[in-house]
Amino acid sequence: MKRLYITFIFFCLILDAKAQNVVFKESLNRPKQLTYYAVNHLGDVSTIINSEVSKKTIQRTFTFKEPFLGNIDFYDERNPLQQLVFYKNTRQLVILDNQLSIKDRWVLSERFPEIDASYAALTAQSTVWIFDETSKRWCILSSLKEQPVFVSNPVVHYDFLTSSGNYAYWQNGTKVYGIDIYGKLMKEQTLDENSRLLAINGRKMLYQLNNDVFLFDTETNVKEQLKEVITTVEKAFFNAGNISILTSDKLFLFNVN
Repeated sequence: MKRLYITFIFFCLILDAKAQNVVFKESLNRPKQLTYYAVNHLGDVSTIINSEVSKKTIQRTFTFKEPFLGNIDFYDERNPLQQLVFYKNTRQLVILDNQLSIKDRWVLSERFPEIDASYAALTAQSTVWIFDETSKRWCILSSLKEQPVFVSNPVVHYDFLTSSGNYAYWQNGTKVYGIDIYGKLMKEQTLDENSRLLAINGRKMLYQLNNDVFLFDTETNVKEQLKEVITTVEKAFFNAGNISILTSDKLFLFNVN
């Protein structure tokens, strides 16, 4: 009977481990000027401090900085061979390679003067997601085309904009909507009242309700709390199987199964 009980407990522990989607790794003190921190699948650590991008690998550290372009509003390194740096105020995009050397530069005010970009990120096809504040629409920019391709109706009301690969998302109240690069609408998701969307990676949504942070799997409808974070989140980032969360004074790191 005792052996049967031990076997049952061991079996329950295995099930619990399999059910756990997110695992706390560590928390660190956040440097004051740190605005980005992510760890990729190789263990490379990327940071942005004072609008300087830095990537630390096992062999060496690479850096990129354009001081005359202003503050970096968004950095997309999910495609290591083609990374994007977006400067909203000066309306410029810089495309980098895996060593943070410049591959291309887009001056949006000259190349696409009709666009007033408030958000920019790469698609899985290496084209660029843009949210245009003038028309309130999502569009796709390509180095091979002279005109933007608008793929959505006007999004008049939104609380948060983000994207993941070939999908762009926006939050409006408790609803999260999505659209693909061809303009096809995705099934809308409903968050708890007063929730604040933080980031999306495929089927996984990270959001905050009051001071609690949750990882929600839209496919399985499983919601898991990241109990280590108990204060307001300023920014959150997915990279491969990792989550980085920035609060006013802390950096929290998690692994996602």
